[in-house]
Amino acid sequence: MSIEITETAELAIKYVNNTNRHIFLTGKAGSGKTTLLRHIIQHTFKNVAITAPTGIAAINAQGVTLHSLLQLPFGTFLPADLPVDNYNQQQLHTPKSFLSQFKMYANKRAIIQQIELLVIDEVSMLRADILDCADLILRTVKKDPRPFGGTQLLFIGDMNQLPPVIKENEKAYLNQFYQNAYFFEAKALEHSPLVYIALDKIYRQEDKDFLEILNSLRNDNLNDTQIEQLNSHYINDLSKTNTDGYIYITTHNRKADQINKKELDKIANKEKAFDAVIDGDFPENSYPVAEQLSFKEGAQVMFIKNDPSGDGLYYNGKIGTIETIDSDTITVKTENPQQLITVERYEWVNKKYSLDKSNNELKEKEVGTFEQFPLKLAWAITVHKSQGLTFEKAILDLSDSFAAGQMYVALSRLTSLEGLILSEPIPQRSFGKDDILNQFSASAPDKQALDQHLRSDEKQYLLEFSKETYELEPLYRKASYLLKDVHNSGEKSPLKAFETWIREQHAAIQELEKVAKNFQYAIHGYMQEDKYLATMNERITKASGYFIPKLKEAEDSFRTKLSTIGYDKVPKPFLKSLEDFKEMLRAKVILINTNQLFVSAKAKGETLDKATLDQHAIYKKAHKKTEKKGDKTPTAEITYNLYKQGKSISHIASERALTEGTILGHLTKYIQSGELDATKFVDHTKLSQISIVIETIGGGTLTDIKSKLGDEFTYDDIKVALAHYKFQKEKK
Repeated sequence: MSIEITETAELAIKYVNNTNRHIFLTGKAGSGKTTLLRHIIQHTFKNVAITAPTGIAAINAQGVTLHSLLQLPFGTFLPADLPVDNYNQQQLHTPKSFLSQFKMYANKRAIIQQIELLVIDEVSMLRADILDCADLILRTVKKDPRPFGGTQLLFIGDMNQLPPVIKENEKAYLNQFYQNAYFFEAKALEHSPLVYIALDKIYRQEDKDFLEILNSLRNDNLNDTQIEQLNSHYINDLSKTNTDGYIYITTHNRKADQINKKELDKIANKEKAFDAVIDGDFPENSYPVAEQLSFKEGAQVMFIKNDPSGDGLYYNGKIGTIETIDSDTITVKTENPQQLITVERYEWVNKKYSLDKSNNELKEKEVGTFEQFPLKLAWAITVHKSQGLTFEKAILDLSDSFAAGQMYVALSRLTSLEGLILSEPIPQRSFGKDDILNQFSASAPDKQALDQHLRSDEKQYLLEFSKETYELEPLYRKASYLLKDVHNSGEKSPLKAFETWIREQHAAIQELEKVAKNFQYAIHGYMQEDKYLATMNERITKASGYFIPKLKEAEDSFRTKLSTIGYDKVPKPFLKSLEDFKEMLRAKVILINTNQLFVSAKAKGETLDKATLDQHAIYKKAHKKTEKKGDKTPTAEITYNLYKQGKSISHIASERALTEGTILGHLTKYIQSGELDATKFVDHTKLSQISIVIETIGGGTLTDIKSKLGDEFTYDDIKVALAHYKFQKEKK
């Protein structure tokens, strides 16, 4: 879907770039929320981190989980320090109990401190208590008492879709603090009201009648005529109907799996299994498809990615039938339009954020990949897993039960009513939309109100951004600490050699801090003028021309001093303080330059974007020579070599910052090749028992094999046994 900048989308872009307001970006299914997010990320000048509540949602959003980024605890967070018994047993956390054990490494803290815009996708699943814990962490790490440590949050999602999950044992605790579990009930948002922006154009559906039905269903006010229109698609006996190309959308994984297995078993062709190629760190709960896929020629499948070639041959949710299966490719025949598509394996990337110290920008770092065919069996899928997909034909099988919003999610997957079949008629009753959601959606302002607020919010942000830019008190305080350390050191201390130089640096920073403080006061006056943008542009340009050279001169002095110090003769804490001060100077130079570019763009009626910021950067990005993938030692081989050195799986996992499951996955390749003995990992008896099951069911998926075994068998046991079984087969 190409981006179309509607007036509402433009408002969202301006609120992100020109204000520090927290934004809730929503829209009905198919309104282009994800596409707009990609546009915002590519163009904003702010340092962005993209997150989602779950692993799969994070991979789909091309980000990371909120838990991994902020080191959120698992369990329940209570936003007040009340005495609660059995904290550990209940996995309960309060601010005091959490901070008492909270640790974050310096490099991770540096990343968090540089985040200016935190995106949380699929926010309907985010719980209020988890968001309050995120607020605590951000305020703590950034040492900023403002909500979320001054970080701007962009929440994206449709509250009528998947809700947050609360276990029964958690409700009694959370009910003391929250009316409900939705993210917007978080205490951190009480004094930071959300800017509610709803995208108003639908791209998935074009039929006006269908759009009206979806809108009515979303608002829980289907009328009798609309229910009758939907029920005209009910078919009592599906066995007498041609359902080729249709996908069942049902409520339970068990039912979807049963349908897919039953239909696959009907096909007489030989079943072919494909194992994923997992490289590096890629957690199992983030796998976009099963680690082992089993297909037959003639099987109905669904694409789970858009065509990466850009040719638009398929999209996420497109249905087809497998024509041929080879070792490296699968050919899929689609109906609308009729075509044969050759499908190759697709590579999903697991990312982490790192900090480019050359310019204080966040950058994405690839830490693992998952390579598999972007296909899955498609006779059936759950409502949960259908979110974000688009179907031309679907059978809605929601007879078991459904929560509020499930009917809307399922029906909104379709492009039109023509492709709808109901396995059960829709009842003549309300679907029970939550009153809290009705109240929340009713709070959405109209475009005129958003426009009016935008102007005042932009002015406020310009004031706050400029004042913060010229806040030099932390620099002066740090310089004072350095001077105090040197002055108070003993006469024979090696620090005494730095006293004269430190006094000079302290005096220079003290003078700069006085000038900056006066300029901060002046900024208030400039902002009161009718033509404040022109005045601010002139004054900020002059200020940056004054401060940047002086701060860079100080930075150069610290860099030179650090390069000439005998590191073996000076205490490490002092060296660390000098290095930290140098980085503070550099960060302030970058901020002043960014502020000047921002004000200049505003004065021209423009929006500062990433390209302009890069073009006029004071410090250019560090360009490291990257190795070609084929030139480096394969990650599995590195693991194998470490194992051959006598290191344990847990030791290797710790050394390589990977999970033990990933390390074992590397080693199974060498079990399958016969270079490692499977009995070193699983005892002979278990191997034999698992091998018998594999032989009996003719291979199958890990889940299939596990279902035939007892609880004493783990998935890791089965992975090892499968590799051993394949080695034995090839040997014969």
